Amino acid sequence: MSYKNTSKTRTRKRRTMKLRTRIYILLLLLTACFGVYFCMESPVFNVEHIAVNGNMLTDAQNIIKISNIYIGENIFKINTSKNEEYIESLYYIKKAKIKKEFPSSIVIEVEEKEPILIVNDSGNYIYIDDELTVIKEQSSTDNANIPLLSNLTILSSEPGKKIEAEKTWLLDMVYNMSLNLKEVDVLKNVSEFYISGDNIVHLYTKGGSIIKITNQKIFEDNFQFIYTILSEDNLPMSIELMENGNHIYKQIN
Repeated sequence: MSYKNTSKTRTRKRRTMKLRTRIYILLLLLTACFGVYFCMESPVFNVEHIAVNGNMLTDAQNIIKISNIYIGENIFKINTSKNEEYIESLYYIKKAKIKKEFPSSIVIEVEEKEPILIVNDSGNYIYIDDELTVIKEQSSTDNANIPLLSNLTILSSEPGKKIEAEKTWLLDMVYNMSLNLKEVDVLKNVSEFYISGDNIVHLYTKGGSIIKITNQKIFEDNFQFIYTILSEDNLPMSIELMENGNHIYKQIN
């Protein structure tokens, strides 16, 4: 009899434990559901502030608009990966990253395409990247670190598309020169590429020198020399590069 009572007692305890466990699980599920509902519906987690960092060439409001994120939207309902794709669809954005700062802030970090040249088209300044794609146009230039390309007739400069010039070979020549000089970190020392009436590229340095370059081959043959001039530009001078190597020098007063 004592054994039977003990067995019944153990059975009741097991049933009680199972019941308690089920109750605990149910409470946890209810708590989790309430927590999810609170997060998804509470105004505490509605977006109140959207910030954009890293934009130098583009307007923050344009980036926010294309991101498809809105003030008042629940922060948990925002699919950052998809919204990043929206921003990266802009032709002037290289990369975008969206961060949620709880409870109610969004930070959009962008990396813009870097202009390699600013084309001066009769007072209209066209920013182009390292693929000759137009980033933007404006009525003034606001970046002295990017060299100008002047006196070249432009046929088309639609943002997001490649720029087109009347004299394509001169555009390509200056473009290739810019890429090569940027690679060795001296493009920043160039203030302007000016196309003369006889289709000679005049490279103006920030130190006040002028290097006259007739064609791409002369540039390539004298690349080290040009690099040295740009690196050690302390005596303003006009230099006309010659194919035979007998360059013509004139001091600039």
